[in-house]
Amino acid sequence: MATELKANKRNTTKRSYITQLRQEGNVPAVVYGSGTEPQSVAVTETEFIKVIKDHGLNGVISLVTDDKKKLSVMVQEVQRDHLKNEVRHIDFIVVDLKKEIEADVPLTVTGESPGVKEGGVLQRILHTVTVKAKPNDFPDHIEVNAENLNIGDSLLVKDLPASSSYEIVDDEEEVVLTVTPPAVAETEDEDAEDREEAEADPGGDAEGKAVDNEDKGSGGPKE
Repeated sequence: MATELKANKRNTTKRSYITQLRQEGNVPAVVYGSGTEPQSVAVTETEFIKVIKDHGLNGVISLVTDDKKKLSVMVQEVQRDHLKNEVRHIDFIVVDLKKEIEADVPLTVTGESPGVKEGGVLQRILHTVTVKAKPNDFPDHIEVNAENLNIGDSLLVKDLPASSSYEIVDDEEEVVLTVTPPAVAETEDEDAEDREEAEADPGGDAEGKAVDNEDKGSGGPKE
């Protein structure tokens, strides 16, 4: 059963009214889709955040409007002010629970890669995948197991766990995770070679050092 979220209709989009809404702890939003006339509403920010924490961004929400009408919606987009840690605006899309739609689902990495234990670097290429499913069948996340990845190995979209409830529509050959070799530290061979050249030509080395010192003292960017 979808979680209910109360939405109050708003009859104006004036900036002063929107500012007042936010000051009162509300978030302006729009509702559209599935043959529904677009409408402007506002929801309580704390209630919205609680619903998202409990059911995820892809959970179906029963949006209850002022006239007691209930709309089955999903979150299409959330605009945030990360500096103020505020939700600024929400797009809700009305969905038909019997029809498949597409939405992005986050990937969660589990397990420890043997390659990482050996000094390799685990790189996440994809953080989400696009999933096709009926609204109530979307997973909160999809787990990506890195336990079998050695240095040089990659995990592809086709390696993600399959489900009869949804379909991943991304290119199956797209890389999700990869373990790259550890960064190769620079050896001191070049320094040793420079010292040998300096000993062979002290005058040239002295001039070179003077230029280097001037560069360092300039404080400008290095090319």
